[in-house]
Amino acid sequence: MDDIVSNHDLEELECELDAAAAKESRKARRRTAIQDIEPGAEWNDVEHAILTRRSIRKFKGRQVPAHMIRRILEMGRFAPSQGNNQPWSFVVIRDKAMIAEMEQYCVAVCKNMTATIDYTNYPPGSEQRAAIMENTQKLNRDNPNSFHPVPMTAIKSIANGRFAVFHRAPTVILILMDKRGVGVPEVDIGVVGTNIVLAAQSLGLGTCWIGFSKLLSSNPALVEKLGVQAPFEIAEAISVGYPIGNPTQQAISRQTHQIVWWEDGNKEILY
Repeated sequence: MDDIVSNHDLEELECELDAAAAKESRKARRRTAIQDIEPGAEWNDVEHAILTRRSIRKFKGRQVPAHMIRRILEMGRFAPSQGNNQPWSFVVIRDKAMIAEMEQYCVAVCKNMTATIDYTNYPPGSEQRAAIMENTQKLNRDNPNSFHPVPMTAIKSIANGRFAVFHRAPTVILILMDKRGVGVPEVDIGVVGTNIVLAAQSLGLGTCWIGFSKLLSSNPALVEKLGVQAPFEIAEAISVGYPIGNPTQQAISRQTHQIVWWEDGNKEILY
């Protein structure tokens, strides 16, 4: 009869009610997540992790539990990327011998570089100094970022044994980049790395970005040993471990940058 509701109709009605209830539940969760922050309010947990993060270059000898490393990698996996392309992969090195081999190779490269581009090794007025200075200046013009005074000073310190590349950390995470990534994959690598270091900070771990890890790419045998395969290449590394002391107490300088602020048709300059 027409006035009798079939079991199929009841099932459809129940599904519709469940979907409506789920939608209302999502709305309620979103409303709960939205916070009205008053000026001068205390920093929340995420903000606090950002403000207290420091680059750590002295680690304790004990290893970080594997499940904690997997946990921070999971935070990296959920990083946003252009077109959701996720152009990254990870290699985790927790083997002391492997980290030592990586360190030794980077030191050897830095020693070779200082011998060929550090003109201060030769006396002023000498032909060797003039020739190397000319070569170094050309390299600086062609690669102003790589041959900036900051990395050049670090290269010399590494070559002289005053600066450890991976800072003797018990765990090193290599971040590999897929060169075919959408847009600018280097930006995505920066985002995924930021997720990793902030997640580590929230767990009481210390981290440091290791740009010199790219030197490993010039050793095909080591690259193969690490399991890096095309189209991926080593983009960055992050050393992870328990920091010595309380680095969050150390003050760090940050520039106050000019902000151009447009609102309601008006332009302001803020700092």
